[in-house]
Amino acid sequence: MRRIAAAVTVVILGAMLNPGTARASTGLGDGDVQIARTAQDFSYRTYNRHWSVVAVQPAATADWDLALRDSSGTTVASSLYGAGQTDFVAVDSNVGRRPFGSYTATVTQYTPGVYWVQQHTGADTITIPAVTHHGVTGPSDPDLAFVSLADTDVVSIADIHLSAGEQFWANTTTAGSTLFLIESDLAVPTTFAQGRATATVRQHTQVLDGCTLYTAQRTGWHALVMIGDRAPTTHTPPQGTAYALHRVDPSTPTNCPHRNFPDPTP
Repeated sequence: MRRIAAAVTVVILGAMLNPGTARASTGLGDGDVQIARTAQDFSYRTYNRHWSVVAVQPAATADWDLALRDSSGTTVASSLYGAGQTDFVAVDSNVGRRPFGSYTATVTQYTPGVYWVQQHTGADTITIPAVTHHGVTGPSDPDLAFVSLADTDVVSIADIHLSAGEQFWANTTTAGSTLFLIESDLAVPTTFAQGRATATVRQHTQVLDGCTLYTAQRTGWHALVMIGDRAPTTHTPPQGTAYALHRVDPSTPTNCPHRNFPDPTP
């Protein structure tokens, strides 16, 4: 992974994206996955009071970077991860955050090769049920919710409403590297659009009792963004990956209730 300070990133990308060097953009529909191997601009619009996301997945040996510009040409966020890793930018269009509008996702080459790009304008909501009993009985337990990524997708996104201090578990110790709880701060407009590195630094996770514990820092509509760091593929029947989510049981706050998932946890 190539980490670059945010201030430096803006300067470098500003030079790369000189408004005087305009190029045609390719329309990117909601949920569409497009494949390319040259630097391109991809355009789309936001129109839902949700978080949205655009993501680029390079092939294993390729490295393509992502910058997102608004209709004024201003870069609102960028993502500069390494070869074979997913770059994404999530945008908060909930009330009081970024207005609806046009965006241009600019994909630039660091190492050549094929890449896939996808965007979701955001329409899904996840609600984690209240705790009704200790442990879980398995995948059909009513206390569980699920967030998933189809093998044909690069990225998935859903809104989730949490209160400050509210916590939930994801059922693996590695969830924090591919499942991101992204929060914006009404007092800090720069948080209304976040790339992968910013989302990683800002989220609050803890590996505990065989699971990953997520803690919301403020009250509001947040995003759950899931990636796979792998090229999209097609299977028959369709396949994918998922995390099981469970609210923290206040009577056992340090015990993951589904650490044995998909097997029951007493």
